[in-house]
Amino acid sequence: MSAEKIIEQIKKDSEKEIKQIQLDAEKQRKEIITQAKKEGETKARKILENGKKTIENQKKIQISKANQESKKEIMKAKEELIEECFIKAQQKLSQIKGKEYETLVKKLIKEGVEKLGKNCTIIASREVDKKIAEQQGLKVAGKTDAAGGVILKSADGKITLDYTLDGILKREKQKIRIKVGKLLFS
Repeated sequence: MSAEKIIEQIKKDSEKEIKQIQLDAEKQRKEIITQAKKEGETKARKILENGKKTIENQKKIQISKANQESKKEIMKAKEELIEECFIKAQQKLSQIKGKEYETLVKKLIKEGVEKLGKNCTIIASREVDKKIAEQQGLKVAGKTDAAGGVILKSADGKITLDYTLDGILKREKQKIRIKVGKLLFS
């Protein structure tokens, strides 16, 4: 074989090998691209799923916050309504007059005297309170600023019973508040 034929054969073999390398490289490139696409799609799906979960969690949080805020607003409105009821009750109590009021004050004074004894002192809120106390032979010492009712002090001054309508309402407010709430909102 001549040198030219050997060179020709080497060229043919080299070209054949180059073509095979190019085919292998193209095949590898396609496999890499296919694999990269699959990985990209998988990552995209995961990112999308995580995004949906995050959005769903945020949505739940926002709904929960909105629910809490609405409950607070409802509670605030209920409290305002109950407070309005107390204001109206206090106004109504200050308007009690006549026999109804006198009967109430006599009962309050009797209850106080049973606890403190006949030597107690009365502090009246209305002129009629003073008259009722004096009719029962009790000492009246002063006036208090209240819608009605009396304050009783023991003879030694150590015990004070607030039987004013304001005082009773204030002491019983929590119990009354519960009953008013049940009446209004149940």
